Amino acid sequence: MKFGNKFDRYIAVIFFVTIVTVILASYLTLKDVINTHNKQVQSAITPLFSLVTSEILRPLGVANFMANNQFIIDYASQQAIEKDYIVTYLRKISDSYNMMAFIALEKHNVMLDSNGKESTLQSEDTEWFHRLKNLSGNQFSDIGNAQNPHLYFDNRIFNQQGEFIGFTGVGIDLNYFASKFQEYNDRFGFELFFVDENGVITLSSSNIMKSESLHRKGLITRLSDLPWHRSLIKNNQADASLSAEVMYTTEDGLLISQMPIQELNWRMFIVSPPAAHQNEYWKIFIGRFLLFLFIAIIFYLILLNSINYLKSRLIKHSETDFLTQLPNRSHIHWRFDDLAKANKNLCVVLADIDNFKHINDTYGHLVGDDVLRIISEQLSKTLRKIDVVGRWGGEEFVMLLPETTANQAHTIVERIRENIACISFPISTTSGSFSTTISFGICQLPLQDKTIEDYIEGADKALYEAKSSGKNQSVIFN
Repeated sequence: MKFGNKFDRYIAVIFFVTIVTVILASYLTLKDVINTHNKQVQSAITPLFSLVTSEILRPLGVANFMANNQFIIDYASQQAIEKDYIVTYLRKISDSYNMMAFIALEKHNVMLDSNGKESTLQSEDTEWFHRLKNLSGNQFSDIGNAQNPHLYFDNRIFNQQGEFIGFTGVGIDLNYFASKFQEYNDRFGFELFFVDENGVITLSSSNIMKSESLHRKGLITRLSDLPWHRSLIKNNQADASLSAEVMYTTEDGLLISQMPIQELNWRMFIVSPPAAHQNEYWKIFIGRFLLFLFIAIIFYLILLNSINYLKSRLIKHSETDFLTQLPNRSHIHWRFDDLAKANKNLCVVLADIDNFKHINDTYGHLVGDDVLRIISEQLSKTLRKIDVVGRWGGEEFVMLLPETTANQAHTIVERIRENIACISFPISTTSGSFSTTISFGICQLPLQDKTIEDYIEGADKALYEAKSSGKNQSVIFN
């Protein structure tokens, strides 16, 4: 009962530690995943702002430079121009800045670009010229060329007298633009939206919007048309213009970030999907999960070994005689079945201490216990490792000798009997000592279809004969 309570405490402690460890590890793993992911998202937004600024403002600066290039202004004001010369100039700009460059001159009724394409200002390809000319302002951004969509930055050109003479600028291939941000889309699922002062989407990283153009009225998409914008307004998280430079979160878990592009009077919005929809999140999660799984497996193996250890301790305590520390009758039954499966022959020996009642009556039970312990040690150290010895009950012992004949067993137990007869057993209450003897009953049977009870019955009969014949001897059952 004492060991049972102790084992119950062990299991309770292991169970409690397991539950606490799993909960704590799960919490720390999930918290670490979320924190790591949020840090990566935040760290990705800053370089993304810089990249966008570079990809948008760099071509804007190039367009401004071309419009104010005095050489171009003076050359375009001449009565006649050499088109190849201008194309060469445009190609140098294109090669230097990796973008398409163009110029459209009203006086010469021509549009030239760095690809060598030439159009008149009355052609369908240059409808934008007259449309932009009639608008106020000196700088424009537009999306054109539906077959190969580009973002164009158009700047008016003025001569020395301040008279309008045409447009010049650059165009960014939207496929190139999209490829620049593909990594952010793949890792975090970011979508970019550029909105002008009228709330119109001028540019987006979404493939659906690449071919949209401001002058195609039927294809215009406004900020208010976007579901995430409607969600924010619906939940009163922001004003309708989203003018404040802050971050918002929609009810669907979208994270909305924005920044102004003052040079164009645009605003850029970065829409991040919920963490569970982002590849980067799953990479982090899977990495942390595998680490957690590894730790869990290690902990499981430790736990399994601990339980097996406790189980072995339990078995040892439950199948071990407390006084002699030999296997008890329950263990002997189990070992017999185990030996019966692995061997063909077995010899069972019953041993009984002679006159043990007289020892207890004469010297006391404590001395009797000492006798049992000393004889147990003698039996244990004399037998082979494959043999089994245990306490059968009272002053009786049992030995299981696999692959041993009765004659071989007789030789073994005779040596044991003689050794025990020579032992001087101390009397703990005095300085004296005494001797005692032991008798053996040996039974050998073929293992097939035999039980331990069959062996014990034969050995008991042989032991009875040894006792009846004067004790201190070994008898083989026939």
